[in-house]
Order: sequence, then structure tokens, then C-alpha cells
Amino acid sequence: MKYIIGLVLVISSLLPVSAQSVFDGTTTVALGVSTFLINGSNPANQKIFPQESEGAIGGGFPNWQSGITLKGTVGIDKNNNIRIPFGLDYFVMSGVQRVPDRFYTIQAKHTIQIPTIFAGFEYAFADLPLANAKAYAGFDVRMSMLAPTELEVKLNYEKPDFPDTTRYFGKSGASRLGAGVKLGIEGIVEDRYSVNISVGYTAFNLLGRDNKRGELFTPSALTESVESIIGGLTSSVLVQYRL
Repeated sequence: MKYIIGLVLVISSLLPVSAQSVFDGTTTVALGVSTFLINGSNPANQKIFPQESEGAIGGGFPNWQSGITLKGTVGIDKNNNIRIPFGLDYFVMSGVQRVPDRFYTIQAKHTIQIPTIFAGFEYAFADLPLANAKAYAGFDVRMSMLAPTELEVKLNYEKPDFPDTTRYFGKSGASRLGAGVKLGIEGIVEDRYSVNISVGYTAFNLLGRDNKRGELFTPSALTESVESIIGGLTSSVLVQYRL
């Protein structure tokens, strides 16, 4: 992971020199928070331990998941209406569940770390002079590199005669190629600083799916025979600095 961040920082430091010789626009670097919400009926957003009638083991991710984003943008034209974004997202998905029983309580926690490299294209289609801002649309290609998933299951017994027990389960790591679209607004706050707010939709695993591994964001493939395409609503709030 540290090598990926280092590579992004090195590229960002070289951008002012290379961009000025090739493109007419300006270059920005940005840092902020990104989130996504899995949509549809994929097992990833179901309970980790569902009732028998509800199906197989789920991912436990029904809520918004968050991460950090490091992004660089190179403007192609003088007005920065056409630009090339690239960067790194780092998401940590976390799902929890508590299941009480007669003699003990099950506490489950499912965690997945997902560093993601992305690059794409953006077009600013409208100026908003009153807000000193621009509205833009974008498309990117994304390589998600999932670390091995970890499901931690604790059995907390009611009687002190029985020691608490902890077990770990999970799937191997995986890499998937996906794509996303977005709409955003970026507005100048002060001199070289601006705020970039966007919403969109991302499909995480358009290419590279492995049916033997099962669903992408679940901890067990015991009852799974296919890896479905999984997508989610996305949002981000970034602070940009013009180099």
C-alpha cells in the first residue's frame, strides 16, 4: 500500500512540469472523503447471519461505507473544461451484527480493505458565475484490489464457567476492473483552493469475476456459485489545491 501512495505522490510532484509542456490547463491535487452505498439485492448488503428463511451468509454492509481519496487532475484546455483525473481511493468496509442466544451472544464483525486506482475523463459543461463554480460530468475506469476479507466471530457465554471463543473466517484477496460515472460541482474558495463535491454510480467488478470465489463482498462462498456484478451509489467531498 505504501508503494502505491508513494507512486501517486511522485507523479503528482512531476505534473506541473509535464502538464505545462503538453496541456494548456492547470493542474490540481485533492484530498478528501469518499463514500459508497451498495444497491440492489446482492448478499453483500444483507445480514451476516440471516434467519434461515432469508438466505445465505451476507456481507453485513447495508449502510454507507467510507474511505479517503487522493486525486490529481490535469486540465487539457485553457479553461479547464476538459481534464484528466487520476488517483487513489482507499475504502475500509465494516459490517457488524449482534445475535443473542439462550446461553451465549454472537458478535460478528466483517472487514474488507479496498485500495483502488482510477483514471478517467471529466468535462465541465456549465459555468456557475454567481457561485464562482463549475458543474462537470465524469467517467473513470477503476482497479479495485481487495485485501483478504476478515470475518471475526465471538461467542460470549453467559455463564463464567465457559470461556469466550473467537473464530476467524474470510475469503482470499482479489482484483477487479470496474467503471464509474459522476456529476459534480467544484467551486473556488480562496485563491488556489477549491471544493469539489460529486455524486455518481460505480460498478466494481465488470471484468475479472471469479465464480469459484463467490460474491465479491461476502465472507464465505459456501452457498454461492456465482460472482454477480455489484454496484453502488457514490459521493465525495474533496479539497483541491491548484499547483
